[in-house]
Amino acid sequence: MTATAQAEGYLLAVPPPWRRIPLDAGAESAIAGIVDDVAERHTPRGVSPDEVGPRKRELVRELMTQVARARDNGGVDLYLPLDAIHGYTVQASFVVSRVVPDANLSVDEIPQVMASLLRDGATRPATVADTVWVRRERAVPRGEDDAVDSVRVEYFTAVPGQARSWVLVSFSSVGAPIVGPAGEGNMLVELFDAVMTTWRWRYEPAEEPG
Repeated sequence: MTATAQAEGYLLAVPPPWRRIPLDAGAESAIAGIVDDVAERHTPRGVSPDEVGPRKRELVRELMTQVARARDNGGVDLYLPLDAIHGYTVQASFVVSRVVPDANLSVDEIPQVMASLLRDGATRPATVADTVWVRRERAVPRGEDDAVDSVRVEYFTAVPGQARSWVLVSFSSVGAPIVGPAGEGNMLVELFDAVMTTWRWRYEPAEEPG
């Protein structure tokens, strides 16, 4: 019996305060539970529920807007940090999405797409548990002054055993980078890269032909 990976079938080790929001019909229920948890842990004593309620509803609306945007782009799961990281308020997220290649491509041509992406100077290969990903990092300018406002990192690969099913994991953060003690690197990008090293496919046995 053979085994097949699914676009939704993966394991990923995500440290707190990052939380996973599945982008299926249960998204709103998951968000409500997360918001209740955050409010319970961070609302100061003595604050009236009448004050907390509107803020919770506003946060649910904000998160559902992100869910709708990610879902429209083929998103499977959305990950958000719902707390400060080492004292920093973080505006960042990453989305696991399904990507369907051009239907006009033959199965034999699909591997050439990956090879073409790797020839792009902005990309490099990243091997995780025997799967080769295309990794691309780019800065997104804020506007006319070309000041860097955000950074985007993408990991892209084909689902093992499914030539016409690909996965894109896209991370983005807004604002100035969180740098190391000597001013080096971008700690959020390094954290995302570390999370991606834990990616594992969840294989399910394929049905034998009858």
